[in-house]
This record gives sequence, structure tokens and C-alpha cells, in this order.
Amino acid sequence: MKKYLLRLGILLLPLLGLTVPASAFRLIPIEMNFEPSGRGATQIFRLENDAQTPVAVEISIVGRGQDENGEDVLNGGGDDWVIFPEQLILEPGQNQSVRVQWIGNAAPPKELPFRLVAEQLPIDVGQAPAQGAQVRLLVQYKASLYVVPPGVAPKLTVLSASPTTLPDGGTVLDLRVQNSGTAHQILRDPTLTLAAGNAKVSIKADKLGGLAGENLLPGVTRRFLLPWPKELPVGPLTATIALP
Repeated sequence: MKKYLLRLGILLLPLLGLTVPASAFRLIPIEMNFEPSGRGATQIFRLENDAQTPVAVEISIVGRGQDENGEDVLNGGGDDWVIFPEQLILEPGQNQSVRVQWIGNAAPPKELPFRLVAEQLPIDVGQAPAQGAQVRLLVQYKASLYVVPPGVAPKLTVLSASPTTLPDGGTVLDLRVQNSGTAHQILRDPTLTLAAGNAKVSIKADKLGGLAGENLLPGVTRRFLLPWPKELPVGPLTATIALP
């Protein structure tokens, strides 16, 4: 009988109402900063297998960009890294350290973002092949890596804020925000201030779903569609974002 494989990102599993498979593993941590040279150019990750069965894992690194919606745009960049080991088998209960070293540009002009991908391989390690049709959930982690040279900093600018009409006829705020700086910026606890004529409103983070907590990589322009504030008339306005 055929065996069907289904690859799912670990963060999607709860959304789909599925459980992590018995041969799952964990990657720790899921974010790491690297210095472009010296001792800080090498960091250690840890893989843990708390399950009852062995699991095969492959680790790779890819360059990371973003589109206007914040989705990853992944490209090359793996040649600037050394990973040891790149492939491994985790026995039940085993923890394994993984050494990751940046060997690329020792003086980049801005922060460089990457994704470290730890992916379970579709291999039955030391087990008899399963009988019958199966759906196997293969776990994949994507950690955030940043090569951070000295002196980098984000710089946020609101490029535009205007009304736009959705297909259902509703009006929302179309906000475009650029990070023209040299480091990424997480929009933690932002306050969005909007002004139209003599009317002004400040919107706190708990009312900014879709904006609060978002990441802007250096050089990226993001687009956010937000509810139009009822305190303002629909039309031209100005916008600013303040962070603590």
C-alpha cells in the first residue's frame, strides 16, 4: 500500500487541529544573533527528542527576505555558514548540540537575516515499515538568525496611510510602513496615531491586530490592512507609529 507523507510547519499543527507526531523533536532556541566575526560568530543550538522513537533530522540555512505581507522570501546564503552536524539521528530521549558558525562577510553594512531550518526526514529509523496507507506529519522548525554588525539600528517611516475598499465593499486603512534602517524591528506594543484635519486618534497595541508584534527586516516595506477608525471621516490622513 502507498505511504503518504505530509510536511507541516510546527507552528501550523495547532491551527489544523492535529497533534505533533510521536517522532517529533524540538529545536532550542528559535532565534539567535551572531556577530560577523570573532567568538560571537559561532553559536550553539540544541535538538531534543522526547519521543519514544528515533528521528532523523537535517539542518540547513537560507537567506531571508520579506514580501509586503510579511511572508518569507527565502534564497541562497547557505555557503556562508558551517553547520555541524548537518544531518543526525536523535535516539529517544537524546539531546544533541549543533554548532553553527558564520564565515561570510566580516563587516556587513547592515544586519543580515537568515532562517535555520531543522527538518524531520521521512525515514523509519530502526523500525519495520508500516503497513497500509498512512499520513505522516513531518515536523519542521524555522529559527530566526541575524548577523548583527556594530552600530546597526532600525528606522521606521510611514510611507502612506489611505482608505481602500475591500471586495465585500468595506473600507479599511491601507498602511504602508518602511524600515529604511540597518536592523530589523519588531513592532512591540506600538501606538498608531492618525490625524485627519482637526480630528486625531491614537490606537494602542491591543487594537492593532495584524500590526502589533510584526517584524520588519531592514530595507523592507510592509503593508497592513487595519479597521478604519470610527472617530475619523473616510479620506486623506496622516499616520505615525510610536514604540516604547
